[in-house]
Amino acid sequence: METVVYTKHSATCPQKANKFSRRCKCRKWIYITRERRRIPAKTRSWEQAERQARQMTGEATAADFGGQTVRQAVKLFLEDKAQQALSKNWEGKLKREMRSLDEWSTRKGLVLLSELSLQRLEQFRTEWKGAPVTRRKRQERLRSFFLYCHKHKWVTENVAANLSLIRVTDPPTLPLTQEQFASVLAAVPQYNARASDRVWRRQRATAMLLLLRWSGLRLGDASRLERAKLSRDGELLLYMQKTGESVYVPLPPNVVRCLRNLKNPNPQYFFWNGTSAKDSTVVRWWTTLKAIFTAAGLPDAHPHMLRDTFAVELLLSGVPLDQVSKLLGHASIKVTEKHYAPFVSARQQQLRDSVKRAWARHESQTA
Repeated sequence: METVVYTKHSATCPQKANKFSRRCKCRKWIYITRERRRIPAKTRSWEQAERQARQMTGEATAADFGGQTVRQAVKLFLEDKAQQALSKNWEGKLKREMRSLDEWSTRKGLVLLSELSLQRLEQFRTEWKGAPVTRRKRQERLRSFFLYCHKHKWVTENVAANLSLIRVTDPPTLPLTQEQFASVLAAVPQYNARASDRVWRRQRATAMLLLLRWSGLRLGDASRLERAKLSRDGELLLYMQKTGESVYVPLPPNVVRCLRNLKNPNPQYFFWNGTSAKDSTVVRWWTTLKAIFTAAGLPDAHPHMLRDTFAVELLLSGVPLDQVSKLLGHASIKVTEKHYAPFVSARQQQLRDSVKRAWARHESQTA
């Protein structure tokens, strides 16, 4: 990004013929050439305006301003996170969040980290889009950044920790019934009915629906699933635990056949071509499945409900909670309990009813 410093002279300034004059005390502005945008430097000093321009191009240092700059703090924070071996998904979210903070600060003419007061962070938060849970996650990442800055003594406190909490009401887990899932499969032929390769597309859509329903995989993992993870016995490798132990889930024979008969340009994967961006692959599959759900008369349904269906049916069938948690890849049983509390309670009621039936049989035998 290239920047140019210039002076916006007053009508009476003797230097008004030269907008690049450094000698007068008129207000200085910065022109961002690539964006064709002008922003006020909020100073009458040419030197200070140049330091701000260097900040925008990433060439400024803390010494230029007598304190840590926002851009340099963001750079160091991301470098530190890169050493923590975070998942690519989480690292990508951090980068987007920090880029957003840097761009907003630049737009507002805020160079120093110390200029990001609580009130200014509240202004930054008003521009966030998305559901409450999305905005709360963004706030958590912002708090993590300021905690890092506070530990390095670039700021006197973690200002982001003082932001008011964003209230989130977790939606209930709603699995699909057997009848609803059958209607979803029946709606697949309506997907891309006029496409020249509609048969291939229908086979892929059917295979994806069956995979999500019977494996409990998230859509992102399913869309990039490698063929090598499906064993000869029809067991799917879900993930490797930190202990080195593999977690498998057996798939129904018809699902295994559907996956193995699936044609794909890249033989390494079931669905992914191996070249397109991973995020765009997930978005396309989400759009495809939403269209099928709508055709099935379930416009509010979404792909994650198939993961919920997988988990709930296991719970109601008597599979222990710790085993369900392991198959879902949750960090702890508490996460599983949080998301599936109503169905854990229903399972407990099933156990109570079974015990009471056993009592009844015993009483009839001793009567």
